[in-house]
Amino acid sequence: MNSGIICFDNAGRCIYCNGIVKEMYSINDNINEVEHNYASWLHTQTEHDNKKFRQTISVGDERRSFDISYNRVYDDKHNFICDYFIFNDRTEAVELLEYEKFRATHDNLTGLLNKEQFYEETANVVRNDRNHTYCLVCSNIKDFKLVNELFGIEKGDEIIKMQAELIKASSESGYICGRIQNDRFAVCMPKDSFKNEIMQNSIVSMQDRFNNASFKIRVVVGVYDIEDVDEPVSNMCDKAFIASETIKNNYETNIAYYDDKLLKRTLEERRVISEFEGAIEKKEFKMFLQPQVNTHGKAYGAEALVRWQHPERGLLSPFFFIDILETTGLIYKLDMYMWECAAAKLSEWKKKGDTVHYISVNISTKDFYLIDVYEVITSIVKKYDIEPKMLKLEITETALMSDLKKNMEVIKSLRDYGFKIEIDDFGSGYSSLNMLKDISADVLKIDMAFLRATENEVKGQDILETIISLGGKLGMEVITEGVETDKQLIMLTEMGCHIFQGYYFSKPIPVEEFEQKYMNE
Repeated sequence: MNSGIICFDNAGRCIYCNGIVKEMYSINDNINEVEHNYASWLHTQTEHDNKKFRQTISVGDERRSFDISYNRVYDDKHNFICDYFIFNDRTEAVELLEYEKFRATHDNLTGLLNKEQFYEETANVVRNDRNHTYCLVCSNIKDFKLVNELFGIEKGDEIIKMQAELIKASSESGYICGRIQNDRFAVCMPKDSFKNEIMQNSIVSMQDRFNNASFKIRVVVGVYDIEDVDEPVSNMCDKAFIASETIKNNYETNIAYYDDKLLKRTLEERRVISEFEGAIEKKEFKMFLQPQVNTHGKAYGAEALVRWQHPERGLLSPFFFIDILETTGLIYKLDMYMWECAAAKLSEWKKKGDTVHYISVNISTKDFYLIDVYEVITSIVKKYDIEPKMLKLEITETALMSDLKKNMEVIKSLRDYGFKIEIDDFGSGYSSLNMLKDISADVLKIDMAFLRATENEVKGQDILETIISLGGKLGMEVITEGVETDKQLIMLTEMGCHIFQGYYFSKPIPVEEFEQKYMNE
């Protein structure tokens, strides 16, 4: 036989077992051990003459699974004669079944529960365990897709597995851990087990293990306290992730908690995202211009600023959509749209004989990651046949510092092509004299917040005057933005600044109004 067999007489004594069974139990001719294992089981079988069950048996150093068939034999007069067991080795089939079951319920890359299984197990725990209150802790890596783009899929997978291992290591018995999607993980735990300090330490550990000069990962965590146990777990996770997404430029915290205000804010963000592409196609985004003027209010040019002429909600300021577009990586589409609007307007002015007034446009941090900035901007200039110097390019210190060496090369190439480069918001970010020494730029724009902070402080005024003087010595024009009062204008003029931008002269205005007010002078 290919199967194992054990036979017992009607007195319950083992009278035979074949070689397969002997190999299973590592015995030669002594079958007492087999009798000991099964005789007591036989004494309990008073109700059934046959039965099938599965049993795991240690065979040497290996545990194997057997399907066992038990039968009791009677003669034609129904006298009990004997019992026997048939053993069929099902180890491979069982292992394959367990493997397929594992694959169906676990994430292939990390070994954590997959999304569907996490939802199911979490729902079972929070609904059936009335002795504990639970919370969901969901984490994700900010701008993770940039990791794959910059370093490749393998490095991205390495970080995902690293994050999963840290989650496993910090999880206690009773925690449910799952990978929900890409870099998004979720843990369901008793609420009283969550400790903010421990979580923060885990986040720092994760970030420190991947330390690259050109890109530093940032893990953010959202926490949702489960109140309605019948709420779909997918909704619970959404709320925790909503909380994590509120952590943007605040680098002092990596953990956020969900509340009802976040839901309203998230609905607003999703509305912006869903309407954005259509708004671009319908040209609902409008270019406004804020003049850059001398002491007497004569305009040299203007900064292009965007407004959304929404068909239902009216004119929306950038406050309502810029942060959302930056977070979702859509900002580059709006930037390219605005670059094109500015170039088209400059081309129109050129045809009318005006080659004096320039327009400054902004380059966002993520533009350098998502598009070839040099190729896009130079092609726009060629398309509209305008002088590069008339389309000034504003870039923030923060955008430069995200990848200084690479971005400096792009800026140098653009400047060599003929563009004027402006350093925007100087004083609000990583202000560095070393940066001013290295960067190829033509204009230094002093941040309005810096101006407000120094207006009534002697030391601050000295610093401000020094920066204005330094800009001149480096061959850079200095523009002070955010000028709002006559007192500020006088002070800045005495310091040597001659170009201004701010509400004292004009708020951002429609292009037609700018043309009427400043180009007919």
